[in-house]
Amino acid sequence: MASTGSLITKKVIAYSLKDLLKTTPYQKISIKDIMSNAEYRRQTFYDHFTDKEDLIIWIYQQELTEIVEHFINYDHWTVIIKRLVDYFKKNKLFYQKTLLESYVFDAQLSIQLQQFILYLITHPKKETVKQTQSEETADFYAFAVTGVIKNWLFHDCQTPKEQLTSSITTQLSFLIRDN
Repeated sequence: MASTGSLITKKVIAYSLKDLLKTTPYQKISIKDIMSNAEYRRQTFYDHFTDKEDLIIWIYQQELTEIVEHFINYDHWTVIIKRLVDYFKKNKLFYQKTLLESYVFDAQLSIQLQQFILYLITHPKKETVKQTQSEETADFYAFAVTGVIKNWLFHDCQTPKEQLTSSITTQLSFLIRDN
C-alpha cells in the first residue's frame, strides 16, 4: 500500500489532469502542463507514473476502488450502483475526454464490476456455487454494465441518472434472485 504522502501526491496530480481536461483536449495536455498546474516539479510525476496513460489507469483503478471495493461489505449493493452512477455523472467530462484516448476504461471498470457482481452472486449463498459458472456470469454482466455506462457517457448522460441506476439495479436483481 502506498504511503499517505504518496497517495496525496498522486491525487494532486490526478486532480491537476482532471482540471486541465475542463479546458484542454487530452492529446494537447503534456506532463509539463499537468505538473505546472499541480505546482509540483516535473520529476515528481515520474516518481509516481511512467506516462499519462499510467496516470489514467491509476485514476480509474483508485477511484473505482474507492466507490466499489471500499463499501462492498458495508453498503447494500443498490447503494453502490447509485454511487457509481453518481460518480460517472459528476466526472462525465473526464471520462468523455479519456474514453476515446485510452483503452483501459473497459478493462478497469469491467474488473471492478466483475468482482462486485461475483461477490453479489456468491456471498449470500450457503451452498456451494460453481465457481466457473459464477465467474462467467459475473463477466457477462460486468461487460454489459460497462457497455451501458460507456454508452451513457458517450450520449452526454442524457438518460437521467436515476433511470440508469434503476435499470442497472433491476437487471442485476434478476441475476441475484435467480442465483
